[in-house]
Amino acid sequence: MDLVIGDAHRGLIQAIQEVFLGASWQRCQVHFMRNILEVCPSNVKPRLPEDLRELWTSRDLATARERLSTILA
Repeated sequence: MDLVIGDAHRGLIQAIQEVFLGASWQRCQVHFMRNILEVCPSNVKPRLPEDLRELWTSRDLATARERLSTILA
């Protein structure tokens, strides 16, 4: 399975679907981080980037789910 990582621009997503048949698309973590920091409460902004990096680098799904629960709490 092929994976294409990029920004969420509609034209780009459509082009990926048309050109890379069967490939999955994943939102770029940098753009995701920027977008989420724009809308999150200011009191969580200092800690959130580190929390998300820990989540994204989890060694397995169970650990990722545990970290996600902690972040959301």
